[in-house]
Amino acid sequence: MIWFNYFSPIIMVAAVWIAYRVGKRSRDQLEQQGLGDVGQAKIVVRDLEQISQQVRRSLVSHHASIVQFKERISKLTETGDSEALMELTREAEQILQPTIQLASQIAHAYDDIRQQTDQLSSPEQLRTDALTGLSSRRAMEDILKMLFAMKSRYDTRFAIALIDIDGFQKINDQYGHVRGDEMLRSFAATLDSTVRETDVVVRFGGEEFVVIMPETDLPGSCVFGQRLRKSVRDKLDLTVSVGVAEARDGDTLKSLLSRTDSALYSAKAGGGDCVFQHTGRHIELARPLKAVSLPPADGSESDASATTAAGA
Repeated sequence: MIWFNYFSPIIMVAAVWIAYRVGKRSRDQLEQQGLGDVGQAKIVVRDLEQISQQVRRSLVSHHASIVQFKERISKLTETGDSEALMELTREAEQILQPTIQLASQIAHAYDDIRQQTDQLSSPEQLRTDALTGLSSRRAMEDILKMLFAMKSRYDTRFAIALIDIDGFQKINDQYGHVRGDEMLRSFAATLDSTVRETDVVVRFGGEEFVVIMPETDLPGSCVFGQRLRKSVRDKLDLTVSVGVAEARDGDTLKSLLSRTDSALYSAKAGGGDCVFQHTGRHIELARPLKAVSLPPADGSESDASATTAAGA
């Protein structure tokens, strides 16, 4: 197996490329048969109906509250009850909060609808996120399936990182979606410049991103997460929360993403601007970058760093 250990990075890169081409060919065949777009359209319609129903329920509930409030104001204005009017003023402030929440909900629905309609594009476009130019979630699933197959057959290793921009919704609420989209593009460019050539960067949805790191173990993924935090802070004056996990025996695509998402949730719950790792048994805060042994600056790899140089 010595020869395999030597060539495994090359095999891994080739596997990722093959996954891309094979997946694309399969989707092109479905496109020619007229099956892919129809099935995808049904999914999009279902999701859009759910979004519209949720927003509609919120609008109806909020509208009823406002109507009742207006009726009370009309009655109190006729009686001239100053104390009751003061009480209504306080109630108005309470009504304002759901209004803000509803506006945020509609903004999220706008983003969901835009992403769903993007999925009705051509098969090639489905593999690329229209806003950032990064790989799409569909491309991510194809690559991870190939990496799982490689792990099962050759006992290779890989890790993923799930990244969320801290406080991004406030940017959308304060400056609008145009500014929010600009920020997402800038972040995507910074993220893409931080990874290795063999890594795959994916826009997972909204302000969440995934980095797939072949030939990387859990400590190596933590190194990447800490480096990304510093790079984003220095270049964009933003902070990010990062959850990382390494694929383990018995993992599936769903279970790996679930463990990584749990690590990210812990990072967000901890106040953000940090990296949490899922060891397979528990979730813990990753060591700061200065406490991690880094590979040589000349790019050579020692035995100890061969699988932990993510982001080098």
